[in-house]
Amino acid sequence: MGLSRQEVNLRRLLAKCELLVKNNQKDDERFPKYLNSLEDMIKEIKSLSAPNDNIPDYVKRIKSLKFQLGMISDEELAAGDVEKQKLNSREELLEIRKRNIGKSDASGDLDQMINFHQNMQEKIAEEMLELTTSLKEHSALANKIIKKDNEIIGRSAQLTDQNFSKLKVESEKLTEHSKRAWKCWMWILLLIVMVVFINMVLFMKVMKKK
Repeated sequence: MGLSRQEVNLRRLLAKCELLVKNNQKDDERFPKYLNSLEDMIKEIKSLSAPNDNIPDYVKRIKSLKFQLGMISDEELAAGDVEKQKLNSREELLEIRKRNIGKSDASGDLDQMINFHQNMQEKIAEEMLELTTSLKEHSALANKIIKKDNEIIGRSAQLTDQNFSKLKVESEKLTEHSKRAWKCWMWILLLIVMVVFINMVLFMKVMKKK
């Protein structure tokens, strides 16, 4: 697992402080500020959820820097080691407790997630059932409308056929009637021609006798 940004910065600043002490630059005015920053960084790293086994070593090196700078005595350094052991033990216990609580919370979250997904699946199933029912109703209604339209179209086609048959019959009758009328007019015209012819013949005989 890689180092966090806070731990990288802590290592850099800690190495810089140790180098300054090694080079006998203990009078540097920035040391108090550096040490406060190191302690703040330790707190930030401890606040992270992931456990870090390097923290005791960082704390020990910071204590050593303070001792070399004369900020703490031998007794305080020794007491710090004892206190550090107590804190480490306490931190281990707290870490174990956090893990157990985390497992419990994770289990609870898992149950909630499973319940949530089950509820969502049931809701989706109900919506799908309602949608299927609605589609069936609309399909049945559409089938009824199509059936009625087909019946109307069938009736219209039947009426069209009947009208066409009647029109054909009437057309044949009209054609036959027209033929008969033409024959009648033809005989009438022939009769008129014959009458005129006879009259002309008679008129010519009468005129010869005179």
